[in-house]
Amino acid sequence: MTSAMPGQRRGWSGLLRRSSFLSMERWRALVLALRGVTVFGAASVVTWFAMPSPIGSLAWIPSPAPALDGAYQMNNLLARATRRFDDDAGHIVGAEDIAFDAAGHAWSGLADGRIVRFDDAGATTVVNTGGRPFGLQFSERDGLLYVCDADLGLLAVDPLKASVTVLANTAEGDGFRFTNNLEIDHKGRVYFTDSSSVWNKDQFTEDILDQRPTGRVLRYDPDSGETTVLVRELSSANGLALMPDERSLIIAETGRYRLWRLWLEGDRRNIKEPFIENLPGFPDNLSVSPRGTIWVAMASTRKRVLDAIHPSPFFKDAVATLPPRLRPQPVRWGFVLEVDAEGRALRSLQDPSGDVVASASAAHERNGVLWLGSVAERGLVTVTLP
Repeated sequence: MTSAMPGQRRGWSGLLRRSSFLSMERWRALVLALRGVTVFGAASVVTWFAMPSPIGSLAWIPSPAPALDGAYQMNNLLARATRRFDDDAGHIVGAEDIAFDAAGHAWSGLADGRIVRFDDAGATTVVNTGGRPFGLQFSERDGLLYVCDADLGLLAVDPLKASVTVLANTAEGDGFRFTNNLEIDHKGRVYFTDSSSVWNKDQFTEDILDQRPTGRVLRYDPDSGETTVLVRELSSANGLALMPDERSLIIAETGRYRLWRLWLEGDRRNIKEPFIENLPGFPDNLSVSPRGTIWVAMASTRKRVLDAIHPSPFFKDAVATLPPRLRPQPVRWGFVLEVDAEGRALRSLQDPSGDVVASASAAHERNGVLWLGSVAERGLVTVTLP
């Protein structure tokens, strides 16, 4: 037995030597693999940053996002909303804005270009613009439905004839890239936004990252047929709300989380001043409530990563080269805000889960019910106001 021990020790020693040899080989292979991954990753990053960017962005330093307290306090008031005019076939998609006719029926423009009327029987297609209808409103002066078509410009739709007329698609020699939202005064003049002179409706992320303020507010006069530019240099000009006395117009500047007031009458005529700044999300369409307050639909709440890279054009330009699915995406958080006539936030209705209201592009109050539109979701949403 004693004669076997040395051999046994030699056997274990050989096994350990062989095991150490194999471990070393594996370690060397692992090191080589890590080096390869590191080199590949570094080369990928260098290649990514070297790629030509579709934007040439400007630096912008946003204020820290406001805390979700006070009027912004998180709640689930939109989670009890009802989704209407939806079906399994998905016939109603992208009801971006809502207008009401003299009979009280809701109208909206859809993602497939149709303009539809909603009633107890469902949705009836009235006309297809051949573009993408966004903001729309009936004029009490002539009964026509005026439409901001993102692709075609400012349109007039005759509901009886089911006809479409292009009223304006250029101003001061510049064509419209993204006609977005509108308001109509008692004289029939149409105030509307062209969100950008560079980016179209499918390039919303580029516009937000870019921060070059090329959005405009314009006015169309149906008597003269003239279109006048009222405001320039807005970062993604969006929703409008004409105050009840028609002395001022509230403007949503989506790209910079704020609303402006443009004075139309009086000593301050043509002066633009801040109305409410540093909102907790991206303001979309606006509407005036029966109380004279303003409903602000939020397309998304804010994202920390986006606020963090806004000061750096280098990083923003690089992000813009990524495939759309890898860029910062909107937050699926339903959020609408009520603001008084002086720009003070009063209350918000929210669905943080995004299960019922994922995002809101429009909010219109009628008979104690808030009607919500969305640029990409199915159907319409209604909620009884608390």
